[in-house]
Amino acid sequence: MLNFGRTVNQVVIPELTEQVILATVAKAEQEYKEKEHAERATALDFYYNQNVDKHIEQYFSSESLQQIPTYPQKVVPRFSRARMMLYKEPPKRYINGEQNDDYNNVTYMLDSQTKCFSELAWLLGSCHLKTKFNERKQRLEYEILPFVKEYCLYGESDPYGYSYEIDKGTNKNRMYVFWSEERDGVPGMHFKFDEKGKRYAVSGNEDMINPYGVNPISKVQYPSSSYDVVRSGIHIGIAMTEIALSVRSRLGQPVFTGIDEGQSVIKSGIDSAIILPEGGTFQYVSPGGGINEMIDSVKTFANQTAENNHLRIRWGDSTGATPSGEALRILEIENLESRESDIPYFKEFEDTRYEIDRTILEKHGVMTLNDNYSIDFGEVSYPMSPREERDYLDWKLSHGLMTKKELFLYFNPDMSDEELQLKMGEVEEEKAVEREQEQQGQEPLFEGLRRVGATTT
Repeated sequence: MLNFGRTVNQVVIPELTEQVILATVAKAEQEYKEKEHAERATALDFYYNQNVDKHIEQYFSSESLQQIPTYPQKVVPRFSRARMMLYKEPPKRYINGEQNDDYNNVTYMLDSQTKCFSELAWLLGSCHLKTKFNERKQRLEYEILPFVKEYCLYGESDPYGYSYEIDKGTNKNRMYVFWSEERDGVPGMHFKFDEKGKRYAVSGNEDMINPYGVNPISKVQYPSSSYDVVRSGIHIGIAMTEIALSVRSRLGQPVFTGIDEGQSVIKSGIDSAIILPEGGTFQYVSPGGGINEMIDSVKTFANQTAENNHLRIRWGDSTGATPSGEALRILEIENLESRESDIPYFKEFEDTRYEIDRTILEKHGVMTLNDNYSIDFGEVSYPMSPREERDYLDWKLSHGLMTKKELFLYFNPDMSDEELQLKMGEVEEEKAVEREQEQQGQEPLFEGLRRVGATTT
């Protein structure tokens, strides 16, 4: 029985018994919604900019594409990056109120994976992230799962289990993985299975029991997808291919009139003369319509899609003064508001993901972490003029909102602890020299330089 109240990829399991669960899992994979699968696959192709030609070629005859290749544009990943701003800067993750270096060191590529994951979640409407433990390197690794089926017990909406495809192989031998959590004293399960429902143990887990007790999969679910961006990408690819064809045919199609026979053997060229019979004509006929008008139509596709998703586009041929940071903030106000609405989705996701990480690390004896976890998403910053930036930093320093250590890291975030201590030591030495000069009645060297700079500006 499918639960159509939430998503086409969610399945309801009527009873918590092994036989019913296995039968439901096998049947669900066979009844997977093909249209939803195709839409997600198309969106992924355009996001990763791979296999996009096939989505454009179907709208052209084979003869047309023998003259030019398709001309798809990389617009979908740009829209996704522009819209999803939460992970633009790596967030700060706190455990018991402090950043934990030990935890950060074992979460391999967490920032880059969650950034890509957030963009896909917005584009697809939902996405899943699996946490796995690398025994050899003793670290956590993360895998984005765009195609996942959820299994819910009857009367519940919180997934009890998940399955996803791992090896397409041939159409007769497709393999899947199933995870379920421990419920009411019934152990969770973990195994591979094929289209016929036959189970296989994973990594020597002959009992096919979930060793963690919890599903190692977290997710984000939006109210709707952003497939309009993908559709716009298809339209723009078609239009740009049409423009390329138009450029190719600007010279025109050679046309003869008054000749009934022998047209196929007539050869033309700058070094060939064509003798026409009386009443015969020869000319090149070019297609109507201007390329600039066609390009404007393509821009309209992109602009309308951007407006529908609270974005704006500044084209390369735009004129006028470069807007200031504050002007950019005002122009991006709708996207900033959308960013605020994204926070609840991803805070819940981060809480779930951290609990999974904590359970896995404890199970493998790596470390035991506190359950007090919080995340601080980085604020969106806009460029400031040198004067605005100096006034901003002076204000933070004077009000105790920034330390000198943080000031150094502001200008060089990659500075190591040793470099930082060395730099701060140099500053203290310079201050000691200035104090000594003041006590001797001499003008400090740097004060003199400041005055020289002030008189020359």
